[in-house]
Amino acid sequence: MSEAALTAGSTNAIPETPIRQRRSSFLVWFIQALPFLVLGVGAVVGMAATTVTGQPKRFYWEIYTPFAALVCVLEGWRVSKSAADFTAVLFTQVFQWLAVAVALYLLMLTSVRAMMNDDSVGLALLTIIALSVFTAGIHLRAWRLLVIGAFLACTVIAIAFIEAFAILLMAGVFALLCLLGLAGWFMRNKGTRV
Repeated sequence: MSEAALTAGSTNAIPETPIRQRRSSFLVWFIQALPFLVLGVGAVVGMAATTVTGQPKRFYWEIYTPFAALVCVLEGWRVSKSAADFTAVLFTQVFQWLAVAVALYLLMLTSVRAMMNDDSVGLALLTIIALSVFTAGIHLRAWRLLVIGAFLACTVIAIAFIEAFAILLMAGVFALLCLLGLAGWFMRNKGTRV
């Protein structure tokens, strides 16, 4: 065979290797999973910002909530089977997320925030979003929304536990320092009496 014959059809004649197939399938999976990864990481970042600064960041949640709504709508469209389902998903999700936006707005009102500390407001915001994503997963029969909704709910529990554990840890360290100080005081006084 001549070299010209090999090069003329070489791009079409070379079969796709298993490594190339794995890379492309991973890339497709990653692109499909990216919105859900952003939702999960975004929830953790939003709660970390709330915990570090001591205040829920209104602007952050105003961006995060429509993004969560968009992910739910797109996932609903992915699983819809007809144009009627497509329209129903749009209307159902728009009204559901408008209700969520109103609930989040009510939580961010100054009069409501005066009754709760900022950490509680942040946890309540994330709880409402987690419940909304999970509920969207139930209505749309979309397992990925169920998983990310459950993850967001677990994030709320984990953050609450970490905050409670941090208080317990600080109390334990304080008690240990008090005991060490008391022991040092007794040792010093015991030496002066002899």
